[in-house]
Amino acid sequence: MSIEPVLIIHGGAGSKTLTASRKADFTKSLQRILKECRPLLERGASALEVVTRATVLLEDDPLYNAGLGSKIQRDGHIRMSASIMDSERRRFAGCVNVEGIKNPILLARALMREKDRVLSGKGATRFARDMGLQFSSPFTPRALTDYHTKAEGKSGTVGALALDKKGRLAAATSTGGRGFEYPFRVSDSPTVAGNFASAFAAVSATGTGEEIVECAVASNICAYVEAGWTLEKAVKYVLRTAKKSGGHFGLISLDLKGRWVASSNTPLLIWAGAKKTGLTVLGRKI
Repeated sequence: MSIEPVLIIHGGAGSKTLTASRKADFTKSLQRILKECRPLLERGASALEVVTRATVLLEDDPLYNAGLGSKIQRDGHIRMSASIMDSERRRFAGCVNVEGIKNPILLARALMREKDRVLSGKGATRFARDMGLQFSSPFTPRALTDYHTKAEGKSGTVGALALDKKGRLAAATSTGGRGFEYPFRVSDSPTVAGNFASAFAAVSATGTGEEIVECAVASNICAYVEAGWTLEKAVKYVLRTAKKSGGHFGLISLDLKGRWVASSNTPLLIWAGAKKTGLTVLGRKI
């Protein structure tokens, strides 16, 4: 029996509300990505292929803090991280603190074929060159302005989750960091706390990386669902528990039956999803 495919994406969580113009920009971007990527699932593409493509599009849009438009660390360098995981093989791969790579998620995807599947820094960069991946500058005027004012971001990260016609789940997450952080800081995005997919659920988290890691967000939610909890119950429990200890973040999640939960204990979560019945963008059905 064919399963109805589902795609859900996010562009970060944070403490600020969106201006009308900014909201319009995100709405247009999120719609464009969903309209390009969900039909791929309908045509039989795998969940892994589609989350990769969706994350590439998010990385290529300077609206988001990943790929082009990533934030600058304290020493003036941009270092990006990404990871990807699929339910079919339950395989995780990622890259940590890479520089100059146009699409870190493509590096993570390439690493899925390797024995050593999480690489960092110069090693990851060397592997990317060996694979013939594209390099380009991720610096933007907005990132430079934030850097010169020593601004730390409270949000960031992009992610995508998909369920394909064969019932396979996949998760992809990519980040440009917090901004003006100590050089070589490691975020949650290249870990199973920020990105995880099992045969039962998939999760991509966004927000303050240290707090996401401390709550083991993505892997815990997937474990609770595997143990028999509903996705909604698992998400509510993790967010409620995190808030008690001062953890603030958002996430998107998707289960094997195509049910999604996009939730946050911060004022803002930038997300959108696509099902056969239509699109939901920033919480509004379109």
